Amino acid sequence: MDIRPLDVSDDRAMRSAYAVETAANVRVRPGWLGAGAEARMLGWRADSGWTNRLLGAWDGERLVGFGASMTHDSEPDTAWIFAWVLPDLQHRGIGSALVCAAEEQSPAAVVRFVARTYRPTLDAIAALSSGFLEPLGFASATTETVFELDLRTAPLPQPTTVLGYTVASHVDGVPESLREQVAQIMGLVDSEAPNGELGWLESPVTPAEYLEEIALWNAQGSTVVETVALDAEGDVAAWTCLVTSETPGGHARVEGTLVLKQHRGRGLGLAVKLANLQVARTLDGVGRVRTSTDDQNTWMRSINTMLGFVPVEFEAIFQRSVNPS
Repeated sequence: MDIRPLDVSDDRAMRSAYAVETAANVRVRPGWLGAGAEARMLGWRADSGWTNRLLGAWDGERLVGFGASMTHDSEPDTAWIFAWVLPDLQHRGIGSALVCAAEEQSPAAVVRFVARTYRPTLDAIAALSSGFLEPLGFASATTETVFELDLRTAPLPQPTTVLGYTVASHVDGVPESLREQVAQIMGLVDSEAPNGELGWLESPVTPAEYLEEIALWNAQGSTVVETVALDAEGDVAAWTCLVTSETPGGHARVEGTLVLKQHRGRGLGLAVKLANLQVARTLDGVGRVRTSTDDQNTWMRSINTMLGFVPVEFEAIFQRSVNPS
């Protein structure tokens, strides 16, 4: 077996990598449907603040494993590590070799490696942890539950109003007057929500970066639905975002929901999320919607339950700290 870098500009190699990723996911996530090779390649190639170091594990001319180390400009000391192996060749050390190689490809400034996994049960996550991640030095940092809503049949509650606030929805981008505030909220989503032991910091987003992300989602074949709650001064108090599936039959996903601290406790989270779903329901091809919520986030879990979301699988994030070089 030979592990070497993958050229992100090589269409053939990237389609092979996507095929490996797909096969590995289908094996452990029943009903999983990916974004499609073209959309996935657009994501890997996007100039979005992420630096992607891709690796392939080769058996002769056959790509049997695909790994990556990803760092973002806003948090250069953290690298996300990914590894997928064809199902018939798993449990032979290829995944471990890819993880180690991806870590070695990461910048010297990295002091933390982070990995994410999805499984249908917590027992399956525990088995992956003990059999694969723990021997590589990773420890569980947080767990999340993935919820799903069938938007075609869900009996959504009636739209709700909050005294002193105006709720407005927008498709494929908010008006220019709101972009700076929405971009700021996007940068706060991970740090403001419960995240276990991860300790995420604010990741500043500029209006230009906000527009670039909308453009990328559109190029991948998705429609973006955002809903904001504006206070009496016209400032953004709450925001949520849903992105439709890149492929027919896939699930739309909630990219994030946040109510600013000074506006919490008024029902704005439910108001914006409900309004967003109502708009998404009018779009062609939107069936199932998925959202992932940290198990400590009782506030958002209660909103999901009120809206009719049901748990379908689990997500776990693991991390490994290292001494800086």
